[in-house]
Amino acid sequence: MSLTTRAQEKDTLKVQSDSVARNVSLKEVSVVASSIRTEGDRTTAFITKEMRRGARNTAQMLGNIRGLTWNAVDNSVEYNGKPNIIVLVDSLEKGYSYVMNLHHLRFEKVEIIDQPKGKYEGYDALINLVTKKNYEGYEGYLRTSTRLMPAGPNAGKFLWFVNSGAFTYTRNKWNFVANVTRMSDNKNVLQEWYERTYPMQELTERVLHNDETNEKLLDNVDYQVNLSVDYQLNKNHSLSWAYVYDYNRDENQLNYLLEQRHMNIGTIDTLDVHSINNTSNHNHSTALFYRGRSGAWSYEADINYVYNRNTPDNTFQRGSTFTLLNHYNDHMYYTRFRSGARRSWYDNRLQLQFGYHNTWKDYERKDFDSQQQLNNNGFLRNNGWFNLWGRLDSIGHNTASVGGRIEQVHVWSNGIGDNQLVWSISAMYWHKLTEKNWIRFNYDYGIGHPNQNQTSAYGYFTDSLTWSGGNPFLRHSVSHQWKVWFDAWWCFNAQAGVTYAPNTITAISELRHGSLPSGVDGDYVASTYVNSRYLSPWVSVSFTKRFAKDFVYKADALAAMPSAKYGDFSQHGHELRFKTSLQYYNRKYHLTAFMAYEMNHNKMVTPQTYSINDKDDLLYISIDKTFFHDRLTLSFLALSPLKWGDGISRTTVVSPAIQSTNYFNSWESNNRGALQFTLVYRFMGGKSVREYKREMSDER
Repeated sequence: MSLTTRAQEKDTLKVQSDSVARNVSLKEVSVVASSIRTEGDRTTAFITKEMRRGARNTAQMLGNIRGLTWNAVDNSVEYNGKPNIIVLVDSLEKGYSYVMNLHHLRFEKVEIIDQPKGKYEGYDALINLVTKKNYEGYEGYLRTSTRLMPAGPNAGKFLWFVNSGAFTYTRNKWNFVANVTRMSDNKNVLQEWYERTYPMQELTERVLHNDETNEKLLDNVDYQVNLSVDYQLNKNHSLSWAYVYDYNRDENQLNYLLEQRHMNIGTIDTLDVHSINNTSNHNHSTALFYRGRSGAWSYEADINYVYNRNTPDNTFQRGSTFTLLNHYNDHMYYTRFRSGARRSWYDNRLQLQFGYHNTWKDYERKDFDSQQQLNNNGFLRNNGWFNLWGRLDSIGHNTASVGGRIEQVHVWSNGIGDNQLVWSISAMYWHKLTEKNWIRFNYDYGIGHPNQNQTSAYGYFTDSLTWSGGNPFLRHSVSHQWKVWFDAWWCFNAQAGVTYAPNTITAISELRHGSLPSGVDGDYVASTYVNSRYLSPWVSVSFTKRFAKDFVYKADALAAMPSAKYGDFSQHGHELRFKTSLQYYNRKYHLTAFMAYEMNHNKMVTPQTYSINDKDDLLYISIDKTFFHDRLTLSFLALSPLKWGDGISRTTVVSPAIQSTNYFNSWESNNRGALQFTLVYRFMGGKSVREYKREMSDER
């Protein structure tokens, strides 16, 4: 760091720094510099009073950092408009909702890695919250939230109940965490309908759209328990244990009238259709983490075990012509071992990371009543990876990295096995143009794998003419992404790139001939999965600016032109997304006002489908007020009742086997005009908490 001084009337020091600095007060001497520094693909933000100002929890505080956006509706965070992120605490995995609701006082800085490699490859960003050194204290909260629907099919109902509580205790070498959450969506009424044409059968179908006959009743309950213990063995070694139990129950009912037109004989039938889908899911997960350091080496290892039991119970009746009864017991067993190491040279100017992952998963489906095995499939993966990162000071402010991984995969499905060997590479180059401007280039060659349903050989008829099942011959997918990022003036960035996947995994509908549920042979529609091509050039911009001390303005925009192709089938779409927000904090009344507007005009495509949402934008206002020395927070959020479009989303399928369009009311349409209330009671104490309160008591 280079330090230059100059006499001022109030004895101030002006810093020009190449490293992270913070606003510091030393009696009547102040140091002023940026609290955020980016180098290569890594950004470090020391948390300042400005970032904490008006933030009730960690998620809201993160939203005050440039590049990160807070969503007041669900208390989540996005990275440059992308929700695909992972959030760690001191490089350890904790429950996302728990971390977002924590108070930010325990954290000293935030580390952000763009498109992380190795252990967390596949995320758009890794956000690591670093606890203050020698932090001691306890914290807990009780939180309840609900949403009142003043209009639409759910008018007058309180929906989306969320109740949670957490307790965290940190002292000496120990850190204990307990978190319980209950979420429910009781008797939520949605509306959906469709139109279909079966060319080979000369048959058309359409749901008679009537508010009373095509209601879909949803009843959802989810319970989650998180427990974890962290122990610092000594200054170089630590152990952590975590356990998560998640129980989910879904109950869906759908009733409607279906009109069938038989074009070959000129008859019209009207059928009563009833569908009941009840599913209960139990998920147990436990993990043990180890972290260590020896000299210039640091290393880590963890082992994770998951057991999942899923029990779907589905009944579908279409008049007297077709009845489906599916009652299964699904079991999933999963183990994962990960290890990694890092070595630094030349005062951290050169860093090497490498690791090994082993993942095993076995999936089994049995008939609930007879216990007959219907399907068994799984995989075993061995993955080795590395990433070399270096700072090139000799030729200016430059940073570069190169990485890769090689993966051996063994898959099986009902006794049939297959082996695959896949690899990927990545590269990054970053150049600092001026003190406030830099540019970065990225190339990533990624690998994706199909899930269990996509590769399962088991399938069944979902109605009299449609069969649904997996493809045991489905292969891994690869993707190439080129990206350039320009960052300017500590408040603005522009990005552009191309994503190309020559064999991405996608669903198709194809024509097959065989035995139908009626017992006769005939043509039917088979819904399955294949590898297809996907291409999407895109551009995005992001802007963050604090002004007049207590106002924060943000804006994010993205435009893309996706296209998809498989054989003779192709579709072209578009994405246009815009999000902007303004936050104001009134220090006198401890009140935070937040207003946001979101626009999503998208046509998402696969080779045979396109999905459109019709300009149904979202505007909402949130007001938070604290009481009793910030112990109690009352939040009120209102979603605008204004209507920009018809609020109907459409998904259209075009294939020789079927042409269909499904319609359903969008989330924005179903929640238009909703009022959301949140009450949080927070308690905290301990040495570090008292120090924090003293530090913040003289804030101006």
